[in-house]
Amino acid sequence: MKTKAYVSTCLMVLLLAACGGGGDAPPSVTDSVPADASDSAAGMANWLALVAATAPDDREPLDVAAFAPPQPDDAEPEILK
Repeated sequence: MKTKAYVSTCLMVLLLAACGGGGDAPPSVTDSVPADASDSAAGMANWLALVAATAPDDREPLDVAAFAPPQPDDAEPEILK
């Protein structure tokens, strides 16, 4: 009986160890602001969503010295998701 329990336990451990998940790498976030984030409000919203989806430990500090947020007078405000 002990052998059966030992073999069952080993099989369960082996099956659980095999369920490691996918090996997809998260999308990389650059260490500077992309040009399309300064071109339009939609580009800025997309870039901010990408930055917000990345864990703080996975990204480097951003150089925002050259970042000029878009300031259109004729566009409606966009909701960040």
